[in-house]
Amino acid sequence: MPARHLAAAAALVLASAVPAVAAAPAHPDLPAGSTEVPVERGSARLRLSPDLRSALKDDGVVVTSLDAKGRVGPRGHSGGGTTLRITGGAVTNSGGKLGGDLRFGRAGLALVATGSGTGETSRTHAAKSPKAVKITRFELDLGHGTLTAALHNGTRFTLGTFARPTTRAVLRTKTRSLRVNLTIRATPSAARLDAALGTHCFTGHRTLLHARIVAWLDRSADLRTALNLG
Repeated sequence: MPARHLAAAAALVLASAVPAVAAAPAHPDLPAGSTEVPVERGSARLRLSPDLRSALKDDGVVVTSLDAKGRVGPRGHSGGGTTLRITGGAVTNSGGKLGGDLRFGRAGLALVATGSGTGETSRTHAAKSPKAVKITRFELDLGHGTLTAALHNGTRFTLGTFARPTTRAVLRTKTRSLRVNLTIRATPSAARLDAALGTHCFTGHRTLLHARIVAWLDRSADLRTALNLG
């Protein structure tokens, strides 16, 4: 084939490929009519379940809040939980279920083994100095129903799982807000907290946390169209 014919054929191939690339969706895994809507601000209140608090108390473990600089708050003043500020994330509507992710600030929870409980583990640690396990950098993967966090040494792990709610049940289109309550249950990875504290509180599929989340979404987005709510 003459050189000019080869050049013309190459130009046609390139011209036909450009529109195909431009038409590719930004999020190929999302269904048509469903895109990510950024989260502007919000917070989550995390509270330990009564069952877990009781087990930790028996083992002499006190739960307290942890500020953004890693400082442990006064013991017994957290009410068994903490409030985290939402620093980023987005929501989607995936098959009618809530998807996306929420990222939180550096504040978190501290579990302090004091040795003052009534259980065998507490008596074992009674003569030792208190140890604190810090849990920070919480993230919620709404699409997979998981809560991840990081330990004080930087190790990241999946702390718990939760049932994904339906999008329509938790999204308020008039106020552009997300309001959802989650019950978070332990994963096998949560047992590393037992290893760090010398307890047996994070085994099985025990309920760990109750999370109450309020978030406000991007004010410029058309939520019904973006999240395919009809």
